[in-house]
Amino acid sequence: MEAPVVVLGGGPVGMVTALALARYDIPVVVLEQGHDEVRSEWRGSTVHPPTLELLDELDLAAPVLAEAVRVRRLDYRDLELSESARFSYDLLEGETRYPFRLQYEQYKLVRQLRRAVAGAPNVDLRFGHEVVGLRQDDTRVELDVAVDGDRRTVACRWAVAADGAHSIARKLLDVPFPGFTYPSLSLVVATPFRFEDAVPDLSEVGYWSGPRGRFSLIRTPDIWRAALSTTTGVDDEPPTGTHPDFLAAVDLLLGSPTPPDGLLPLHQHQMYRSHQRLADSFRIGRVLLAGDAAHLSSTTGGMGLNSGIHDAMAVAAALADSDQDTATTAYAQRRRSIAERFVQPTTTENRTSADAADLAGRRERLVRLRAVADNAEEARAYLRRVSMLGIQH
Repeated sequence: MEAPVVVLGGGPVGMVTALALARYDIPVVVLEQGHDEVRSEWRGSTVHPPTLELLDELDLAAPVLAEAVRVRRLDYRDLELSESARFSYDLLEGETRYPFRLQYEQYKLVRQLRRAVAGAPNVDLRFGHEVVGLRQDDTRVELDVAVDGDRRTVACRWAVAADGAHSIARKLLDVPFPGFTYPSLSLVVATPFRFEDAVPDLSEVGYWSGPRGRFSLIRTPDIWRAALSTTTGVDDEPPTGTHPDFLAAVDLLLGSPTPPDGLLPLHQHQMYRSHQRLADSFRIGRVLLAGDAAHLSSTTGGMGLNSGIHDAMAVAAALADSDQDTATTAYAQRRRSIAERFVQPTTTENRTSADAADLAGRRERLVRLRAVADNAEEARAYLRRVSMLGIQH
């Protein structure tokens, strides 16, 4: 039987797409390659105000708010300098129903979404379904799917590829994905160490510059999450054990040698490549790309997950339109334009400026940010931009 929509991918973008389609009374099949297990990883955690507004439309804002850390202040500091800049989210009062940023681990959001999808009668969520082939014509899409060693065909009128950075749909369609990979590996570390007891006036989110580049420290409900650029090249063999760049940053942060392992336990220590890439098109026939399948950006500033959720809500609205052809074309053009003109340049600038190691340049950047923070109108405009307000649709 032909489904109206098939969504590839059971991550946050795929789940939001499916749940939004179900709210429009559009039956949807979700094909997820993995099984019904969401691993506890601390890579993504930022939820910006407009994203929370969109989750509210799906009745998910309340459960997220009940568990998340609310961030009222955004700090920019340096591991060696006294200069700093502080932005208060109180400036966004009246701009949004949620004048704050949330830190809520992505894996927890996926669990919330999957619970909501399980209760949606219009969603057929299938785990262990790997898409291995794709064909389409002017009226339908046919997907070849491998399931427990067997192959079967799933047909639909539209397909949404929300299958992540290594999207099989994008590859099967030969969609160019130009851009670049940063030359060094990034590192994410999760630790229950109580940085709030060791660092004076520590906010829930702090972005430090330093002699080896960026170092961010973010409080999530269960743990502190640190992310940093490293001196390890993307083709180099990562060092064994705790990365020395992380230890050096913590030494500077605490003003003393790093606590012994017993006082600084690591629940995650993961190296990864960072990219800036953008698909040539977000619509290829009757296949629509969303989230990391369509665009990749640096994690600095937390815009990847958020823009993916914005894609998901927009693609669902387009498929619910009475003129699907026109609406999906507009979706592809609009969302690609936002990624190209806002998300990509903003995250590139965030990463480039935070990675600058020159001491004089770091001081100049913080002085400039402090001047913006001290001017209420400029600070409000800055917070609107880094919070992605006004660009989600």
